[in-house]
Amino acid sequence: MRDSMKMFFGMSAAAVVALAGTSVSAGDLGLVVNGDMEVESRFAPHGTPGADTPAGVPDGWHHSGHTGWNNAGDPVAGGLHSQRLSDFNGAIGGVFNPPIVDATLGWEEGRSFAADLPGVGNPNRLPLDLSWDWNWNMTSGPVFTATVRISDAPTFGGLDLGGTITDHFFFTDGNANSGGWQTFLASIPLTATDASFDIIFNTGDRSLANDGDPGKFDAVGSLFVDNVSATPEPASLALMGIGGLAALRRRRRA
Repeated sequence: MRDSMKMFFGMSAAAVVALAGTSVSAGDLGLVVNGDMEVESRFAPHGTPGADTPAGVPDGWHHSGHTGWNNAGDPVAGGLHSQRLSDFNGAIGGVFNPPIVDATLGWEEGRSFAADLPGVGNPNRLPLDLSWDWNWNMTSGPVFTATVRISDAPTFGGLDLGGTITDHFFFTDGNANSGGWQTFLASIPLTATDASFDIIFNTGDRSLANDGDPGKFDAVGSLFVDNVSATPEPASLALMGIGGLAALRRRRRA
């Protein structure tokens, strides 16, 4: 149940003038499992090349049908691998390696395992600073989306969120093609009760998902994601610049 809505506006990552001090990546803090996408899934058949997706799936991430883990040789921002989301939106025989026949209407997503946040109960918490690299090419549709979900409850079963969830939406810049890898920076204020989070990368405008019609916000094309990090407390960590476009915030009862 949605009980409030607020619009946040920021600057594109390219407009960030400077970052103050230094920061610690999520890999250092252990908040985002396999944020650099270098580890293939431990869970069969997802870790077997050729099964489910042509290159398996990244460890630590939920996935939909055409979301996978890129083998060496695919375009990446760092290291050898990245996460790939390929959306054909009902096209038959989309161009892929190997070719995929997709007769369904829908969207693709890669969702990180949920993680508990430190500092619960502190009314003066620093924001949750996030960064990732993404690279996209859309043949139709307005934007792709990254959704950062914050919950007031601990993780449910170590994988998913429960409780009351606040969704923060961050979008690609509206261009059909990113022209290569783009670094995105975002900062989300944390309240004393914010207890856990996860991140969803999606081939479409996820802020419209609650209208029940995926065709209204689905996009056609490919999205690559790499180097996902999240930095909360301690207070000694410097803040990163806000790099959002528009982030729509809503509350609902999970």
